[in-house]
Amino acid sequence: MLAEQRRQQIMLELQRVGQARTRQLAEFFEVSEVTIRSDLEIMDAKKQLIKTHGGAIALPSDSPAAAFEERMQRNFDAKRRIAQMAARQIIDNQSIVFDSGSTLLQVAMQMPPVNNVVVATTAMNIAQHLMYRPGLDVHMIGGRVFPSTVSTIVSDSDKAVGGLVAHQAFVGAHAIDQAFDVVDVSEDMARTKRNLVRMARRVVLVADSSKFDIGASSKAFSLSRVDLIITDSNMPHSIRNRLDKLGVEVRYA
Repeated sequence: MLAEQRRQQIMLELQRVGQARTRQLAEFFEVSEVTIRSDLEIMDAKKQLIKTHGGAIALPSDSPAAAFEERMQRNFDAKRRIAQMAARQIIDNQSIVFDSGSTLLQVAMQMPPVNNVVVATTAMNIAQHLMYRPGLDVHMIGGRVFPSTVSTIVSDSDKAVGGLVAHQAFVGAHAIDQAFDVVDVSEDMARTKRNLVRMARRVVLVADSSKFDIGASSKAFSLSRVDLIITDSNMPHSIRNRLDKLGVEVRYA
C-alpha cells in the first residue's frame, strides 16, 4: 500500500471512531510505529487531523479541513478513475496549471514520473504534495486564501506566476448547469477558474457525473471553452447525448 493510500485509510478510520492509537494503526497496516508517527505528523501539518501523544484524533466536523476531507471521500472511486485518466495527459517538458479541489488533488496524487515539468497551482495541498517530487518545478499562484478549498483566489491572470502561459490547465467544477456552464457559489471562485483557463493553451476539465445539471449563482466559463472533459461512466445517457452535440472531446473513466 502506498503512503498516500494508507493516510487516506487513516482518515477514514478517524472519521469512523474519532481517534486512533499509533500502535493499533501500525498493527493494522503492518508497518512500524515510526512509519505511522511520520504519517500522523504529515497529516497534522496538513490540518487533516490532530496528532496527540500516542495517536491522533479527528478534526472537529465543522472545520474547513474536515469538510474538504468529506468532499475527498464523496464519489471517491469515480474521482480516482477520472484522476488516473487525467494524469496520463501530463508528459515531460510541459508547464501545467492545477485548479483546487478534491478531484484535482487526486490527479496530483496519480501523476506519473515526469521530467522538466513546471507546475503552478492555487491549491496549497497540491503544492505540498508535489513539491518534493523529482522532475517538477512547483509554484504557488498567489492571492487571498480561501479556507474551504485550501486554495488562493486569483484576481488577475496576467500577474499570476509572472504571466505564465501553460501548455495545459486542469480545472474542476463546483457544478455544471443545464446550459453546460461551469458555475460556482461565489464570484471570487468563478473568476479564479476563468483566470486559470485563460493561462493555458489546452484546458482539461475533470468532474464526476454528480456535478452535472446543478445550478449555482456565478458562471466561471462555458464547457465549449474546454478541450477535453474527463468524467465517469455513471453519467446518465441523456447528458451523454447532449455532450456528444457540444463538439468537445469527452472521455468516460
